[in-house]
Amino acid sequence: MVMIGETGSGKSTLLKQLLPIADGKSSGSIETELLRDTNHFAYVSQFVDNQLIMETPRDELKFILDNQGQSNNEIGLRIAEIASFLGIINLLDEPVKNLSGGQKQLINLASALILKPQVLLLDEPTSQLDPIAAEKLLQMVHKVNVEFDMTIILVEHKLDQVIQYANRLVVMEASHLVVDQSTSAALQTIFNNPRYKNYLTQVDRLFLELRLPERVSLPLNNKELSSIIHHHQTELQFKDNEVPIQSDTELLSVNRLNFRFDYNGNEIVDNVSFKLMKGLSYCVVGPNGMGKTTLLKVITQQLQKQSGQILFAGQKITRDFYRNVFVLPQDPATLFAKDTVAKELEFQIELSQSQQKMSDVLEAFSLEGLENVSPYDLSGGQQEFLALALGFIKNPQILFLDEPTKGLDPNKRMELGRRLKEFQEKGGTVFVNSHDLLFAAQYFDRVAMMFDGKLSDFNRPQTFFSHRFFYTTEINKALRDIFPKALSWKDIERFES
Repeated sequence: MVMIGETGSGKSTLLKQLLPIADGKSSGSIETELLRDTNHFAYVSQFVDNQLIMETPRDELKFILDNQGQSNNEIGLRIAEIASFLGIINLLDEPVKNLSGGQKQLINLASALILKPQVLLLDEPTSQLDPIAAEKLLQMVHKVNVEFDMTIILVEHKLDQVIQYANRLVVMEASHLVVDQSTSAALQTIFNNPRYKNYLTQVDRLFLELRLPERVSLPLNNKELSSIIHHHQTELQFKDNEVPIQSDTELLSVNRLNFRFDYNGNEIVDNVSFKLMKGLSYCVVGPNGMGKTTLLKVITQQLQKQSGQILFAGQKITRDFYRNVFVLPQDPATLFAKDTVAKELEFQIELSQSQQKMSDVLEAFSLEGLENVSPYDLSGGQQEFLALALGFIKNPQILFLDEPTKGLDPNKRMELGRRLKEFQEKGGTVFVNSHDLLFAAQYFDRVAMMFDGKLSDFNRPQTFFSHRFFYTTEINKALRDIFPKALSWKDIERFES
């Protein structure tokens, strides 16, 4: 079963109520044939690093089984089984600090499965994973579901990769379940509900928006959509929604930048050069563990470069640089210093000498009613929006954002995209790392890929994604032979009659 809903609607809280020890106060009852005070329920968090406490995966798995009182022989056998099943044998003795986000999430999954649960609870397990790592994780979850008849309850915001594995779809709204149907029926239901229309996969959205006559069962896969569109090709056309933007003002220049953590270690940032032009937006995509976050930290002086040159407005970086930029880290909670949402915003408004009103900021970033809540008690998406609010209050020249869409529902991602565009229109420059390829395709002027410490040239989204085979949007994968420049459902329309 897959559960979707708006950011902060209560999905994660509901999931945690199924655990033997739940946080907070609750009422009502949970009826189940399983004993909830045993290990029948296992949980994997959306926060990749929060569940790992030991130095290596082997120690992590051993620690869990030690706490169950298992013998050394049984511990060895279980670790061997789960490592072989998930294909993580080569990771068992790697330091956790050296693992990528995708590898860490596989270890989290192993830690849950080694308990031999009958119900697996997954809270946005792919939110910090690149598309290929996410696909591999979901395939493994599906394998567990099918081979062991294990019940899976998965909370997710993006349906594109997960919906093909689900047989039931639930929608949560303001702490209530408003849809609970078979997958095919639920997809049709949410298409007819403007509030949730944007949750649909791009493939299903295009089919439904075109109102083609074929009678099909949703969800469609790429091959099925390609066949349908090919059949109706003469009735359809590509609509170019890309608006090329140019700028003649160089704001930031990076030349032959290098960084490594250890003196004899590999180059994490390897001879990287690029320029940021004033008023343009840039998005870097690529697999986990390839240097994207490290690059951002080196550019913003959180890590000291080994060699290379960084110039801001043609000058070497000074302390003034920090007054002109805002950096959103992968964990937005590291930015918070006050005990309520209101105090965080008040502090930033005063610090930035901003004329913005608290009420306007709360409304703009969907934080109304949360004024007296601790920032640390917000959902992942709400924390992301609070951190973004702090950045927009500061009104910097450059926004550096690391995975800003994680935890955001599709409507909130679109809202973020619009705000970034408004920021650009006022002369702001945006530099983002993201695993969200659709977000990159729709809201950025230039896109590049980072792999093995090296950064490709920045190109317009159409140019970049239309030449990719795996690292592209689902619509482009499905229709590349018919409409090679199409990146989203909005790029295809019927001829006007």
